[in-house]
Amino acid sequence: MAPLSSLPGSKIAVKPITSETDLPVCARLADIALKPDSFHEFKARYCSQNVYEETLEKITEALRDDRGRYCLLKAVVPASSTLEPEQSTAGSGADDAEIIVGFAQWRCGYVEVPKMDPFAAREATERNPSLETGVTNVAIAEVNGQDTRNSAVSTDVDSVAAGKVENSRNTPPFYSNPHDELARKLMNAYISTMRGKRHVYLHRLFVDPSYQRQGIGQKLLNWGIETADRENLGAWLFCRPAGYKLYERNGWKVVLAIEVDAPDEDLEVPPVVAMLRLPAGHRG
Repeated sequence: MAPLSSLPGSKIAVKPITSETDLPVCARLADIALKPDSFHEFKARYCSQNVYEETLEKITEALRDDRGRYCLLKAVVPASSTLEPEQSTAGSGADDAEIIVGFAQWRCGYVEVPKMDPFAAREATERNPSLETGVTNVAIAEVNGQDTRNSAVSTDVDSVAAGKVENSRNTPPFYSNPHDELARKLMNAYISTMRGKRHVYLHRLFVDPSYQRQGIGQKLLNWGIETADRENLGAWLFCRPAGYKLYERNGWKVVLAIEVDAPDEDLEVPPVVAMLRLPAGHRG
């Protein structure tokens, strides 16, 4: 997509996703947006699905959900606003007059514990598909040019977390597969914090790198913020270090920085950050 030097906020529209024709575009966007992060390589090595495949599967399930739990949103700009008109239809979904430049997946409800509760003792180390949902529920937005492969990002998160960094290096993994083990740790953090509490959950938020710093991430956040404040709910998310400042500005606080244990020495992955925005009635 052609980058914009400046895009007026009035040109950006946030709309519900109602057609499956938009979903492959969103999945490609997620793959592109996450690629500069070493977490992308972590998934390529240790997950049975790549970022595109897993994102497409999960957002398709969300769109087809008949229980009304999910809200899928897309941020779009007019195709005519691109610098290169010949690319005006690239990346467009069902409507060729607009280009999808970001999307978000929200859920409202309660913790849904998988059939195998990650708190339960179990000796088997086989891969459990019910845990996969914890790994790509990782939001990234408005990365401000940071390269998340840089170890300095991890240090910054450690500082923000005020010592709330999970250190599992001395603890034997429950699962032999690093991807499944990370999913278990993420699910533990989520369940232990939010079990029994109705809340909104930001599963995914991605902004096309060419369109960042245009306020798109904020617009995609607003649905969850407004819903949480209107219904006095907490709001949960996992994020990459590059995105946490956007969420912090909007009232989320770091609960825990969860280390990503990659066994290959050539791969260092900054932690996943668990964040919670308290209900309006509980904020000081």
